[in-house]
Amino acid sequence: MISFEEFTGLYNAAQGEPEFELYFSDNEKSYMIIKYDDHVSFQRGGFDDGSGEYDYPTLEELYHVESVDGICLKDKWNIIETIIADGTYDLSIQEELDSFKVFRDIH
Repeated sequence: MISFEEFTGLYNAAQGEPEFELYFSDNEKSYMIIKYDDHVSFQRGGFDDGSGEYDYPTLEELYHVESVDGICLKDKWNIIETIIADGTYDLSIQEELDSFKVFRDIH
């Protein structure tokens, strides 16, 4: 899995409103980070039990705070099994990570 520092670089370089689905090894639910021009949101996915978006000024602040379901990304980053970017690219697979970079024009 990519490090938080690598993820931060991708996140900062990506244009538009990319969505990143996170899957943790200790939880069957999915979570999502969405980048906006002026903030970042975090939420538990799901039609029936989704949490709604919780907004934070920066990705760094989200990383350090306890958010939805008691998740603190700083404490749980090492148990992320995969991150799916834009509903398509599995960032834990190098070929797909490279494709995401090309799609988002990240150098």
